[in-house]
Amino acid sequence: MLSLSLKRSLASDCLLLLDMTSKAHNYEELLKKRLQSFLQDLQRWGTVGGFKHFTCCVRGKEELVVSINNSIDGNRSSRPVSRKQSLCISDSFSSAQLPYDKRSLVLSHNSQMGLSGLGDRGVGLPPASPSEQESLCNTDSTLFLIAGYARYSCPYVWVRSNHDRLLKTVGEVDTDRDSPLRLKSTSKWKDGDINMQDILAELVKLTTYPAPQDPFELDLDYFHGLDTVSALLASAAMLTCLQKVVVSTEDTKPYVGRVSESFHHMSQLHFSFLKQISKTENLPIYKDLAAKNQARKQHFKQSITQRPLDRQYYSAQPTTFFSPMSIHSTQPTNSGVTYGQGPQGAFPGGFERTPAPSLF
Repeated sequence: MLSLSLKRSLASDCLLLLDMTSKAHNYEELLKKRLQSFLQDLQRWGTVGGFKHFTCCVRGKEELVVSINNSIDGNRSSRPVSRKQSLCISDSFSSAQLPYDKRSLVLSHNSQMGLSGLGDRGVGLPPASPSEQESLCNTDSTLFLIAGYARYSCPYVWVRSNHDRLLKTVGEVDTDRDSPLRLKSTSKWKDGDINMQDILAELVKLTTYPAPQDPFELDLDYFHGLDTVSALLASAAMLTCLQKVVVSTEDTKPYVGRVSESFHHMSQLHFSFLKQISKTENLPIYKDLAAKNQARKQHFKQSITQRPLDRQYYSAQPTTFFSPMSIHSTQPTNSGVTYGQGPQGAFPGGFERTPAPSLF
């Protein structure tokens, strides 16, 4: 038989194991909810246009392709004059270090197997599709794939084009091309409140040389090149994204103030588009209301012209109006009912009405 102390020890171990299992389950559920929210945010960013340094395109439910300009002025040969030859993992990446050492920017194969949980099978963290599909792209920009696959429970970023400009690809080139990047935003995603705009800002700083002060700078020519209705919708979508950047980004970020100014300017532009549409009544809802009003007027005209007798009838009848508060004299009718006589009046049948006894 087991001793009492051993039984207590086993019971405490069982309780501790159950508590750890419950916490692990709750943590997994929390990660699933956060990943679902991230995917919804990914879809929103993929439908917004008008940024100067990058463009987004949704590709599937879990993937977002981002094209980032290599330089602000669009010069293909734009490269840093002097750059670091080595970069520590804890350093802040910037386009001044181009090209980067793959050991500091790309997750190693061993790290990928540890994060994927499939180390016994030798499986890392590859994307859903290889990067050869985007190999024939414009050299003025670099493509990235931001994906939040459910099997990884965490968003990752892969380089899809211009690998040689971004990385010092030596050795296992094929493996490096489909390896996720080691970014601060994706590394802190499970432990902190990291959003899509944090990943985009880091990628712009990583790729564009020289790094812009505001990664979310607006391209106003994009909005003025659209028709009024499309510009109204595009400006509304842009305002939603800019508001999210201002609200959810820490004030320590240097670009928050510039994004706030862009939000104010875009608000004025949005209402100017709305004012133009309200004057011309070019919105679909205006057109629908105008069509409905025209149909009602036509129906009313037809109803009058098709019923001339009714109009003559109503015009021939005398029009008498009675006020609900007026008093009209009427003649009593003798129906043969006898009434009793009393000081307070009488009821039919001869019963005299006596007043009710007072309670006071």
